[in-house]
Amino acid sequence: MTSLLKANLTPEWWKEANVYQIYPWSFKDTTGTGTGDLNGITSKLQYLKDLGIDVVWMSPIYASPMKDMGYDISDYRAIHPTLGTMKDWEDLVAKAHQIGLKVVMDLVVNHTSDQHAWFQESVKGGKEGPKRDWYIWREPGKDGKEPFNWGAIFGGSAWELDEASGEYYCHVFDVSQPDLNWENPDVREAVWEVMRFWLDKGCDGFRMDVINCISKIFEDAPVTDPSEKFQFGLVNRFNGPHVIEYLNEMNEKVLDHYPGSFTVGETPGVNVPEKGIKYVQGGRPLQMIFNFEHVFIDVQPGRKCFFMKDWKLTELKDILGTWMTYMQENNGWDSLYLENHDQPRILARYASTRTPTLRLASAKMLAIFHATGRGTLFLYQGQEIGMANSTWTYDDLRDVEEINYYNEEKAKRPEGADMQDCLDAIGRIGRDNARTPVQWSADEGEGAGFSTAPKEKIWIKINPDFREGWNARAQEGVEGSVLEFWRGLLLKVRKADGGALVYGVFEMLDYGNEDVYAYTRTLGEVVYTVVCSFTEREVGWVCPLGEVGEVGELMVGSYGGVMDGEKGGEMKLRPFEGRIYRRTGS
Repeated sequence: MTSLLKANLTPEWWKEANVYQIYPWSFKDTTGTGTGDLNGITSKLQYLKDLGIDVVWMSPIYASPMKDMGYDISDYRAIHPTLGTMKDWEDLVAKAHQIGLKVVMDLVVNHTSDQHAWFQESVKGGKEGPKRDWYIWREPGKDGKEPFNWGAIFGGSAWELDEASGEYYCHVFDVSQPDLNWENPDVREAVWEVMRFWLDKGCDGFRMDVINCISKIFEDAPVTDPSEKFQFGLVNRFNGPHVIEYLNEMNEKVLDHYPGSFTVGETPGVNVPEKGIKYVQGGRPLQMIFNFEHVFIDVQPGRKCFFMKDWKLTELKDILGTWMTYMQENNGWDSLYLENHDQPRILARYASTRTPTLRLASAKMLAIFHATGRGTLFLYQGQEIGMANSTWTYDDLRDVEEINYYNEEKAKRPEGADMQDCLDAIGRIGRDNARTPVQWSADEGEGAGFSTAPKEKIWIKINPDFREGWNARAQEGVEGSVLEFWRGLLLKVRKADGGALVYGVFEMLDYGNEDVYAYTRTLGEVVYTVVCSFTEREVGWVCPLGEVGEVGELMVGSYGGVMDGEKGGEMKLRPFEGRIYRRTGS
């Protein structure tokens, strides 16, 4: 198989794009209310352009009662008033387009809020109402209770009783998020109309929330935890038989009429590339998906994310290496992400924040690791300045998943029992870690440059480490900072040599090594060799490509240069060190 065939070297703008995810509530506040807003995003667009970003993806900005931070939508055509107005959104898009940025919206159409007019009519109209079958209703099960044993993602049953009708409605997530019935063609057409509305207004595409949940199999889930009445997990709730059919219809009815639109689907449970390829082969029905195995690597199988397990580097190689290899051999495309609004900060998870020195080294190594994989790069807000997890008290918590977990665990224990282990678990992997405000500066008061509101009015706690140099202003223009390191990678390296780090063939090196993750990216005569140490020890690594000098020129090093005395075929890697070498010729 030739390199050209293995790389599926079909140029596409979305393959080369650097995408930046914004969580609007925590990005930038221009009103002094303590919450971010659309004008705050507009004010930072040039910052993103200078970073090397091509696409801005915003988490939901729609009208919502905010039970799940905007992923419970009550009106798809309205802006949440706290975030601004439709005019603010139009101005944001106009400014973005003016400076060469595209804007992607979050499409959340597996479920709505229970306050959405559709659901209100589905309930009030009763069993024979005109919108009853816009949602998933079922008669009670054999025992006169829940139809199936599905556990909701955020706790409890995935079925809620409507006492007036005696039927249950399905909510795979929170009770306030009823699932739409995609088997109803009227529902699908309503979704297509929403998409057309935003595309016509200038939106450049969509990130599609839990899009593989739109088709289900209505059977009991396997019992994996006999101690629980409702079985947690994805089986039968995701990956039903009609997902691809509905996505193909989405293309035919909407996306084909807006050529060049950006699409990425969130697909929990699509855990191997053989399942993923049907979503993305040749860029249809989606251009790429978000799979989850690499961010579930430290989570006990079949349990909620708060229950951790140890992992080995070869497990991470198995996941990411297998996906990249399979996709390049089968005309598919990957997404590259380490953080997002649902995942904690990556530094302590994959590396270390134990000391400032280790944190800086970890941030740079992981930047190299992240920016050199095969796929489209997705950077999450604050990742470019090395933001890290925080510590939490119960009163600090804002995320429904964390609060439900804490309360469920508390209910199992004697009154007054110590709950610190739960708070520690939240501090390790809770979603609030990703939602603390972006740390813009340390010289604008307690709001870290995010907001001028008093500390107690800011909607979620600010990580106090913004005073220790972990903010954008302190790193701006400073050689060796995380921010400037990312700028160099995105602006100068990732798209060099005709996009060798975008389109080049991926090949793993030294798979069995549990300390070093290394691989090559090859495009024509250009070969990049990427070497990343995932340990805080100094380690020697024998490069299988030959003498260190034969690997090529050191193009990027997280420590600047190499250690003195390197010779022969062994590299001396410092704690969490990353390197990119470049050579030409065979």
